[in-house]
Amino acid sequence: MLYLLWMMALSRPASAVAPGLIGPLQALIQMLPQMFAALAALLGSLLSNSYLRLVARKHLRFLLFLGVLLLAGLAGLLYSARDHRAPVLGTPAPQSTPDNQSWVSFRGGLDGGGGGSINGQALEPNPPTRWIHTDKDNAQYLSSPLALNGRCYVGASLFGASNSLGAIECFDLQDGTLKWRSLTRHPVFSSPVASGGRIYCGEGLHEDNDCKLYCLDAQTGRTVYTFPTHGHVEAAPTLVQDRLLFSAGDEGFYCLQADNGKLIWRSNCGHSDSSAAVGSGRVYVGTAYGDNSVVCLDLLTGKGIWKTTQDLPVWGHASVSGERVLVGLGNGTFGGSDAHPRGAAVALRASDGKQLWRRDLPDSVNTSLVLLDSRVLLGCRDGFVYCLSQKDGSVQWKSDCGKPVLASLVVQAQTLLVAGGDGHLHALDAASGKQLWTYLISDVPCEASPMLNGNSLVLGCGSFLECLGR
Repeated sequence: MLYLLWMMALSRPASAVAPGLIGPLQALIQMLPQMFAALAALLGSLLSNSYLRLVARKHLRFLLFLGVLLLAGLAGLLYSARDHRAPVLGTPAPQSTPDNQSWVSFRGGLDGGGGGSINGQALEPNPPTRWIHTDKDNAQYLSSPLALNGRCYVGASLFGASNSLGAIECFDLQDGTLKWRSLTRHPVFSSPVASGGRIYCGEGLHEDNDCKLYCLDAQTGRTVYTFPTHGHVEAAPTLVQDRLLFSAGDEGFYCLQADNGKLIWRSNCGHSDSSAAVGSGRVYVGTAYGDNSVVCLDLLTGKGIWKTTQDLPVWGHASVSGERVLVGLGNGTFGGSDAHPRGAAVALRASDGKQLWRRDLPDSVNTSLVLLDSRVLLGCRDGFVYCLSQKDGSVQWKSDCGKPVLASLVVQAQTLLVAGGDGHLHALDAASGKQLWTYLISDVPCEASPMLNGNSLVLGCGSFLECLGR
């Protein structure tokens, strides 16, 4: 009976965009209430037999000893599952640090089509490594780092045998020194955004519930406020003036007052794990997990304006270009491709959600779509980067980057920087897709989207957080 319960826990499906890693001890701890109920029922059934009661009395000391051992083992298991880490708090600056840069949404732009860069300086070919950080507990960097005002902010995920934890961390952008670490109860896949001296970031993977949205002081890492949900906050939040927008899995979509975390509205729009794109007072998000749609909400009230059903999950983030809303679709996740892979890029009319064009692709599009002039640039799980026409979705070029492209692209003038599934950084000509140079950065796939600030490129690959550039 106990073995069957354990195996049921281990075999739970993980079909969202960012499935977590559940170890045997984690599964066992999660199943403890059901296991104890089953054990109590079994003991009650056995002790109802008079012969077994007699045997139990005869071996009472041995059974008591066995029970003590069982309870001691259980206590040790529960102790190992506790979070024993200590936060690292930064020191407030004597004078407030200039906050001349903001990063209000994933990849930077409110329209969702940003290229993940600011300042526009060029990253040289085969850039030198400025610093590498490896967490002593072997934390994984699945979150896309934020390089801003001389610092690097990033979410970390720690997968242990008995628990899965997380943190939001801050490093000096120049030398990689840890400035502060704020602990979270769940792994962090969400990417931080920043404005007004504050950092906003979510926690949780698909298996996690009761996750929070965190608002932290950018200088010290101290918690300004948290907002609890019953879901998971995988995607990066979006800041629109005094409003903070974020998705929360089955909970749908939230809008908070950014300065104090008070709820303004919530939309039960379906299971959403995507960041919001905003344009002309409207919010555009994707939904998935049985309710595959692109949803348009009113920014002020959260009221649904339109909802266009899709035949594939919408995991990625929408982009808005004039009267077009562009999204990537697919039946693959960050964890792997479907047995029968399918993907697409779709353009919808912003006013009513009517489909304008669709470009089918060999596999899932899990990255955000980048808008560059009249082009749409995206990475695909088939290992290619595609350039499509915004007008009709026709393929302008495609470039082979070896393995699944899960990280969103970085635009550097007319050069694209691609953190590939082959562990290389690929530089492509944005006009033709020609590969200009490649540079090996890791022996594991790069899943977190990189960010370029000036000539500093920061990215996470597995257990490494790296900064490239002089």
